[in-house]
Amino acid sequence: MNVNTSLHTLLNDIAEKQKKGLPFIMASIFIWGVITVITLLPLDLMIKNISVLSCGALLFPVSIVCAKIVNVDLFYKKNPLIQGLLIATNNQILYLIICILLLIKAPEWVLPVYAIIYGGHLLPYAFFYQSKGYQRISIFICLAILISSVFLQTHLVVVPLLVEIGVLSLFFILKKEIKENILISDQAV
Repeated sequence: MNVNTSLHTLLNDIAEKQKKGLPFIMASIFIWGVITVITLLPLDLMIKNISVLSCGALLFPVSIVCAKIVNVDLFYKKNPLIQGLLIATNNQILYLIICILLLIKAPEWVLPVYAIIYGGHLLPYAFFYQSKGYQRISIFICLAILISSVFLQTHLVVVPLLVEIGVLSLFFILKKEIKENILISDQAV
């Protein structure tokens, strides 16, 4: 077995066992829905920003519930590439320092930057889950937020709605990819 075949086998194993990260995408749909509601509430901008940033703490608990729904073992460790997947996941935490700085210096930019960080953090999953959907949606979210925030100066509620559209689209793309992979596997047997 050559290196490329081994890597491909390991990546396919992660994509199959983790169902292409579907539990985390399901949790993201919920979380960005909560963020959308927060932006609609008549709260001070600082309270909204702190509430939005706090929503990130919901990701893992909600993902555990979603994993049970779609029958995924989030704690699967038999694949050595899982460590790379964890690094790709945890890099977003370091980027939140940027949001904390903005919270103090430019609070009106916290939500758009947080959304871009979220969108950008999806990109490595295109590799780990062998999914063009992650790549496309990552680029969509980042560019949509940039364009709407800088050029259109849209209202704050548009930002989480754009992310929600992206995440919902990714959910349906992944469901289709998973179904196609099952069909290919069944034909190979």
